[in-house]
Amino acid sequence: MRTFTPGDRLEEHASTFDDHGQDRRKNAQDLEREQHASMRRVSQATGASAHELQQLMQRLLDIDRSGSSAGIVAQGHIEADRMQSGMSALDLGDGNVAEQRGDAVQSIDFWLLEPLDPAHDKKWYARWKFWSFILGAADAEAALTLQGLALRPTEPGDTHADLVAKARKVLESWRRTSEPLFWSAVECYVRQQSFSLETQAYLMHCIASVFTGDPMKLSNAQSEQLAAVLADTYCDALGTSASMPSADIYRRLAQGLEATDRETGLTRTLGRSDTAQIAMTALFSVIEFSRLR
Repeated sequence: MRTFTPGDRLEEHASTFDDHGQDRRKNAQDLEREQHASMRRVSQATGASAHELQQLMQRLLDIDRSGSSAGIVAQGHIEADRMQSGMSALDLGDGNVAEQRGDAVQSIDFWLLEPLDPAHDKKWYARWKFWSFILGAADAEAALTLQGLALRPTEPGDTHADLVAKARKVLESWRRTSEPLFWSAVECYVRQQSFSLETQAYLMHCIASVFTGDPMKLSNAQSEQLAAVLADTYCDALGTSASMPSADIYRRLAQGLEATDRETGLTRTLGRSDTAQIAMTALFSVIEFSRLR
């Protein structure tokens, strides 16, 4: 699916492959500008010190010199996979998960397993973009090394103990961010990067895995209704918005999605993990619809 927006010349790419291709074509000035914007966004949204973020980036040079960054990145990937496998799926009654959501998870994994080249596949790319957003590092190695530091178990006498603590501090600061501010930051990032729907769906999967907690027990009907609200938000924006259409989904999420717990009967705003899973399903339905056209 390819949509053009004459208002700001942003293009939503057809796939993660195209996302990655644009990143590889960026020059040094664009990359530097993107890194500063990424750090500023994280600092503003989480209250993390911009100076500390800059220190993190600087210290990564020491890790590269010691030759241990590859190991940290690999460990981070392993921990991230464990985190995703342990994600609490939407509770839709009787242990059943909506069929569409199950299809979404399987399809996202399938889309991202196709290799781009021997060193970088689609999942690698999408994971880099997620951790760039969370940790304010635009460079691929830096983002994935910080991911490793934030997620891997810390051993006694770890030579990178201070970096581990700082990376985790930034990650934890996102947990304290209000929901409207969090989703507004996601909107800003998606708009800046002109992400494909594939990449966005994977980012939602990551958010659901990292920011767990406060789950609700929904009905299949409620889940499908909320996903339809977001899909309609996207489709309505195609013909009316001067900004990139997909970013309107996150603007809607910043307003909050309300649902009624089927056991308690209480109505409240969905937590971040449940919201991200609903968004992932909505994005998947838009992708599937575009592929059938």
